[in-house]
Amino acid sequence: MKKLISSLLALALGLSLAVLPASALELDEARELLATHYVDGLPPEALEMDSLEAILEAIGDPYTFYMTPELYEAFDQAVNGQVVVGIGATVETAYDGGYRVMSVLPDSPALEAGILPGDIITAADGVPMSPDVDPRIPVTGPEGTEVTLTINRSGQVLEFTLIRRSVIIPIVTYEKRNAAGYIDCTSFGYTTPQIFQEALAEMEDMVSLWIVDLRSNPGGDSNSTAVSASLFTGGGIMLYYRDGSGTYNYTYTLPTFPDMTDKPVIVLTSEHSASGSELFAGDIRTYNAGIALGQRTFGKGTAQIVLNERNCEYMKDGEALKITAYRFFSPDGATNHITGVLPTLLISPENAEAAALLLSRPEPREAEGYLKLTLSGHTFYLRTSDARRGESKAAFTELLEALPLSAALYKGSGILSWTLLSPEEAAQELGLSFTSRTFSDTEDSEFAREIDTLAIYRILEGFDDNTFRSAQTITRAQFCAMAAAALNLPDGKAGRFSDVPADSRYAGAITAMADMGFISGRGGNRFCPDQAITYQEMVSVLSRMAAWVSMDGYDLDRQELLPEEQERYAGFSSWAQASARNLDELHVLAGDLAPSDPCTREVAAAMLCRLMERTHLIWD
Repeated sequence: MKKLISSLLALALGLSLAVLPASALELDEARELLATHYVDGLPPEALEMDSLEAILEAIGDPYTFYMTPELYEAFDQAVNGQVVVGIGATVETAYDGGYRVMSVLPDSPALEAGILPGDIITAADGVPMSPDVDPRIPVTGPEGTEVTLTINRSGQVLEFTLIRRSVIIPIVTYEKRNAAGYIDCTSFGYTTPQIFQEALAEMEDMVSLWIVDLRSNPGGDSNSTAVSASLFTGGGIMLYYRDGSGTYNYTYTLPTFPDMTDKPVIVLTSEHSASGSELFAGDIRTYNAGIALGQRTFGKGTAQIVLNERNCEYMKDGEALKITAYRFFSPDGATNHITGVLPTLLISPENAEAAALLLSRPEPREAEGYLKLTLSGHTFYLRTSDARRGESKAAFTELLEALPLSAALYKGSGILSWTLLSPEEAAQELGLSFTSRTFSDTEDSEFAREIDTLAIYRILEGFDDNTFRSAQTITRAQFCAMAAAALNLPDGKAGRFSDVPADSRYAGAITAMADMGFISGRGGNRFCPDQAITYQEMVSVLSRMAAWVSMDGYDLDRQELLPEEQERYAGFSSWAQASARNLDELHVLAGDLAPSDPCTREVAAAMLCRLMERTHLIWD
């Protein structure tokens, strides 16, 4: 019954149900609600099934599920902050050999035991987890009792024994750290905007910038997210929704909404930042209110409605049905679904917080002893002596390595003198061991900027000798790997094509791209992975990707090709002409190849980078 478990329900919740009660919702009523609201439409066979559980299983969406009154109360507590009994961790809905820990609460048994976000809980007191097990049932229990959890941590099997106790779920805390106002937000609940506002009012005159820590924040209420972000951006559209018919709606704050700071905000992200966290980061990106620093986020870009007895006559006695009703987009039109939010500075979990604090130095009175960094329209200062301190040396080094090409770095001297230098030159002067993320052979490429940009974001894969070999043709399999990495697609299940063995290097990427509908085989259940992909084939694939990742791409894809456009793109096959038009409108097309020519690695990288930039998947 895994579909009955919310991704936000905390294992801290002290429920001791032996089995989940049956739904009080009538089956015909459930069918009607799902058919009306579910964003992707219901499979015809689902409507014929004889139980709600079977229908939800057929839909296969972990975010669409029924909640008993007890589960709905627990869901509300997890989002809005309560005192609960348990171990103090939240888990993801989706089952994959166990249940993944999304966040660990402060001052909790889970934190004290050493459980980490990303750990997979595979058993409790020796009882294996399975897709049909509600993880709260074996894990929770009376206060003061013990539970032993078996954890899979990156292939290593560990055991932790914890004593259950009352845990406070604080959803927002704030403090001044160095010269930064540091806001730690674990959920966007009803009280979140108020606490954000208190922090800004109290510390605005005391800090040089703001750090909003959204690592392991699984989201929450979209209105609370919009209001919280608007405190940094001012009023405006904060979120677009698109339903299954292609109709848009949006959430906004009024133009008179108070913009409480003009200082930049650094959003700290991790692979466990999801949903509302990603919306918040997208708002900061759209309105140029700051940067993001950390890891690519989780990638939940669908919005759910919760039908309960207050808004639906079919729901009784505290039960609720949560349905994925929309795909959502940042105000700049970008999705974060699956792709996540790619931060401005891609920095490891070990160094992210320290790197953000390094950037919080106030503007110095004298330039000597400082570096000045301009990035995404904001200016930051780094004190060079921090590079020599043991506790910040690694973070300083990685920060320099992560700087995109759009950044400008200056060395200070005297009182107000600044001299431009490269990140590598800065590292050498400071005695740091700098490892470039770019390739050794791209300097002469026409598309060096695009190739190096993707390399800095660790999207491109080169060869063992650190070369990219720009002029080489690119195979269908290699392009799938490049595109799947750009969109952060999880590996698909092997076996879709007869000529792509499950153990081949590119099997997961090929299947992932095919599962998304971006690329197809060549007939006879064959993919021909080693054949070169032609320019027009690549244009067609990239256009489909653009339609999926952005509002602009989606709208272009729905426009018919006009006669004058057919003439303009007559060199392309009829099936690729609209795609060429779409990419041309997005300013993505690159190179001087004929449509039927084999594509090169540099042209593939250039168009992929431009697509990510034009659809705002790349922050800058």
